[in-house]
Amino acid sequence: MAMYAIGLSVLQEEISYEKTQVKQVAYADDLTGAGKISELRKWWDLVKKNGPTIGYTPNATKSILIVKPEHYEIGMRLFRDSGVTVTKDRQRHLGAVIGTPEFKQKYVEEKVSEWVKEVGVLSDIAKTEPKRSLLSIHTWPTTSMELRQAHHPSISHLLRPLEESIRKTFLNPHC
Repeated sequence: MAMYAIGLSVLQEEISYEKTQVKQVAYADDLTGAGKISELRKWWDLVKKNGPTIGYTPNATKSILIVKPEHYEIGMRLFRDSGVTVTKDRQRHLGAVIGTPEFKQKYVEEKVSEWVKEVGVLSDIAKTEPKRSLLSIHTWPTTSMELRQAHHPSISHLLRPLEESIRKTFLNPHC
């Protein structure tokens, strides 16, 4: 990971905002850009040109251009020969979601449902191994980065089932 970070910082300098008008971020071996579609095409071409010289080989088949519905046709036209998937729908990205409010809500609800089940398992463990369950509950929230990363701040109502499960099942296991 450290080598990717060093390499990607060199690449990011080569494809900087000043050259492409694309805001970018890198995480491990993932590189993400955001901007106008025409600028993203320039950025993608620079990534393909400069990446391999530092050991970063972009994979078009794993790359997705997410556009607003009204920009879908231009995205398809500008990226038609690139191998990049163009979508106007929704997409997970580094554990977060990009898409309609309805898709985001559905995604959060599914995650909360999974976590409620996990709280149930932790509650069962707590009955026989309280120290182990305490350690688990302290490490568990770090996996919720997916929720905290890119969701609208007003999702608290969607988290209520999780809060209730923690309160009723884990903190009060006699219920």
